[in-house]
Amino acid sequence: MKHLRPYQSDALNTLRKRLKETKDPLLVTASVGSGKSLIIAELLLILERANWRALCLTMNAELISQNAETFALQGGNPGIYCAALNEKEHNKNIIFASPHSIIKGIQSESNISYVPFNLIVIDECHNINPDDLNSMYMRILNHYAKIGSPFRVVGLTGTPYRGKGISIVGDGQLFKEEICNLETHWLIENGFLVKPSFGSHNINAIDFSNIKVNHFGRFNGRELQETLDKNIRLTAQIMQEVSAIMENRTGAFIFASTRKHCEECAKSLPDGQWGIITGKTTQKERVILFKKARAGLLKYLINVNVLTVGIDIPNFDTVVFVRPTESLVLYTQAIGRGLRLHENKKDCLVLDYATNLDRHGDIDNPIINEALRANTKDDAQYCIPCYTCCTLNTVFARRCIGEWNEKRCDYYFDFKECPGCKIKNDKTARFCRGCELELIDPNTKLSLIASNKVIVTVNEATYFAQGKNFHATYDTNAGLIQEHFVLYSSKGANIFYGNFLRHHVPNASKYYPYLNREETLTNLIKSGDIKTPLELQCKYVDGRYTIVKRTFTCDDLLLNGNSNASTKKLHNA
Repeated sequence: MKHLRPYQSDALNTLRKRLKETKDPLLVTASVGSGKSLIIAELLLILERANWRALCLTMNAELISQNAETFALQGGNPGIYCAALNEKEHNKNIIFASPHSIIKGIQSESNISYVPFNLIVIDECHNINPDDLNSMYMRILNHYAKIGSPFRVVGLTGTPYRGKGISIVGDGQLFKEEICNLETHWLIENGFLVKPSFGSHNINAIDFSNIKVNHFGRFNGRELQETLDKNIRLTAQIMQEVSAIMENRTGAFIFASTRKHCEECAKSLPDGQWGIITGKTTQKERVILFKKARAGLLKYLINVNVLTVGIDIPNFDTVVFVRPTESLVLYTQAIGRGLRLHENKKDCLVLDYATNLDRHGDIDNPIINEALRANTKDDAQYCIPCYTCCTLNTVFARRCIGEWNEKRCDYYFDFKECPGCKIKNDKTARFCRGCELELIDPNTKLSLIASNKVIVTVNEATYFAQGKNFHATYDTNAGLIQEHFVLYSSKGANIFYGNFLRHHVPNASKYYPYLNREETLTNLIKSGDIKTPLELQCKYVDGRYTIVKRTFTCDDLLLNGNSNASTKKLHNA
């Protein structure tokens, strides 16, 4: 029997109090590692002792078994109704079940469909779609409401949002009230979880940028595999780097894209140290693999999106992404697998070879914000101050990475305004984060890029400063192309730094604090620090060239297919 931590007792007491005061569905936000199963068990014990009946639903068979086991350890007498676990018990007061099995029981009018439950608990309740009455959870709730049994609803999740940050609590949502919020960063700060450490890697990430989600919000497996088939060598190189990193670590969850991709990952990992888990892996096989992993007999668990919830292997200290995640929910859940406490475990290393951080980086989430801030202490590029919270940001930042009023700072360095609700959005956002209005027509965007892209060769460049004005003139095979920057304001200095200086000057950060001084520009030109690009990629609009990319090295040109680059001789004025 386990004893409740103080925050678990507080959550349980508040929940009991509100269940007596309101009929509205209540939400318990409890991050991975907070002990959701123990909170559920103690709540259900109260009902069992009062001879009331309760149904606890969750999608994952492993989590159903885990919740039932915790309830039994606390002194309860659980029943399980789950086809995957080969059990269909309906006579016990407390039933742990999968919604799939309950739906089938309702459809076949089996005994479970007539049980008058007093409480329905839904674990991982962010999976509920309250807008669709034909969705699985809504059909279950409506069925038991129709048989005339008055019941309360309690939902638990560590990720109280759907997709790109849509809250599951509030007006218009199933859950009207959040009774507590045991967030990841609070648990880390108070020593109940280890801290995630977002590592860098030397191998290039796999480019999944051309793959879009379908109308179900999922990536197409065929398209994922087509991309991976073009990057088999890259997958092997990534796994070799992961193996080297793991020499001093205990275990890694590897999130792959397809079943075939799991096998490709395994080929480059040490023999006998890995196991593969997919949707076709039986429950018996999974239990065996999990036991081996907990015992240290396996160092790598490779999976296709099946280890995001309900998996308790606390000795594993690394999470590796070689697949894109469709939503922030999946991304944070996957990271959460590695945050549980274990002896001699100091952190959870996250290695992202699929650019998920870029995909989800504009969201108000403590884990994402921690990743965005991971390198601020040592990286000289973090030198652009936010005008709201004064946090230093990288020159690449579009939205401030700091916190303001206990939330992610809402200051944007570069943004687009929604024409509907006027909320600022990241410039790459397809849908407004406020009203979900579509902001980009992807087909129009692609056609514009294709028609306006021009690459020109630079013969010579001249740089000139007058007061706080900086001019650059490039003599190219398409004629003269000019840039002009005005540095009289902090914003102007930031634009100059971000668009020109950081590209052309290797030690650009040393100049940044002094860009408001007129002599800085003159000294910069005299220093000879300014590099001249070999090529410019431009947009040609209304008879004018706008520079969007600069290429400085022969190696870069050769990668782009320009074999004559190495013979060019260029000079700075």
